[in-house]
Amino acid sequence: MSSYKQIFIRTPKPLPRISWHEDKRVPEKEKQGETSEEKPSGARPKLTTSRPSHDPIISQMIKAAKKYPVERSPSENQLMMSALKLFPILMDQIDPPELRYISRMVMIESWERGHTIFAEGGFYIVVRGSVRPCDDDSSTEETKPKIGVGGSFGALEASEESSSSEVIRCVLTLEPCEILKIPHSGYAKVRKDLQGQTFALKETLVQRCTFYQDWPRLSVQKVANLIQMKNFPANHVLVKEGRVCALVAFIHKGECNILQDIGTVMKLSKRGCINSVVVGQLGPFESFGEVSILTDQPSPCTVVTQTPVQAGVITPEKLQELDSITRSLMRQSAKPTCGKLTEEEISKQYMCQERQKEWEHVKKKVLSDSLFYNGIQPGVGKWTINRSKKMH
Repeated sequence: MSSYKQIFIRTPKPLPRISWHEDKRVPEKEKQGETSEEKPSGARPKLTTSRPSHDPIISQMIKAAKKYPVERSPSENQLMMSALKLFPILMDQIDPPELRYISRMVMIESWERGHTIFAEGGFYIVVRGSVRPCDDDSSTEETKPKIGVGGSFGALEASEESSSSEVIRCVLTLEPCEILKIPHSGYAKVRKDLQGQTFALKETLVQRCTFYQDWPRLSVQKVANLIQMKNFPANHVLVKEGRVCALVAFIHKGECNILQDIGTVMKLSKRGCINSVVVGQLGPFESFGEVSILTDQPSPCTVVTQTPVQAGVITPEKLQELDSITRSLMRQSAKPTCGKLTEEEISKQYMCQERQKEWEHVKKKVLSDSLFYNGIQPGVGKWTINRSKKMH
């Protein structure tokens, strides 16, 4: 037993000791002074840009843009489109429909410091780094400011207008740069394709209207060349009764109501304002306003948009640019939007609409009272609309 401790109990081994160092904190002012001394004399401050900081999105965009356009996935194309929206200098020069196609053709170019870039082939946006405008002989112009992240040089279109002195044609890289390029040829193709799609839509609007279905193709194209696509909100007055129409409209999407004033039957109205009665509707691929403008006669009715409407519009000034043959053909083909109704017909139509409104009001009131007396509150408890979905 005397040797028990020597056999089974061993002396513990000492663990390695961690050396403790005193944290000598340097005052902030002295630290700033040291860092300023450590910086080399040629260090450049960061350039100020108007673009907000979106470094993760920009980094992902650069990674995706280095691939060929055919190798990019749909998610990468969507990322490119979202990233391009961060550059106001580009969004101010293009139309919203063009952005989708431009995002699929842009490329990223990487440049080292001290290289000269000639912007004769397209429009360039600085994504990383900075450049300075210079002459063609590679001599930098110190008077001109640097172009930082979000800045641009070159032009979108290769035209005589873009060759003015305001457009920067040559720059010198001041540091390693990532530059986004939109080539002239690609942008010209995008514009040409979109113009072709827009013209095809305008041509379809005219051809599918009832008045113009038998027209020759040449006359249809002459009318389509004058059309401008516009969007109108709901409850927007397009034409007022008793006035010459201010436009010719070919409806593409949406619906319009045709109204006529009921000044002769004011005693039927309980309100003190002038009322109108709905005498018809206009839908897609229908037109109005041609007869009023060509014959210089006031419109017999009022046209108000019932829903948001997209329509092709021709102004009276543009309509006068048509040759006499096309105008006479339009005068013969088109018909007034709505004939003038008699007082008896207006009164009958007005009474029918008022009875329908009254019946809808009574029906709604009776239904709400029945639900209330039976203790049913729609949208509360088991009467919620989405209850069946939650149970599944």
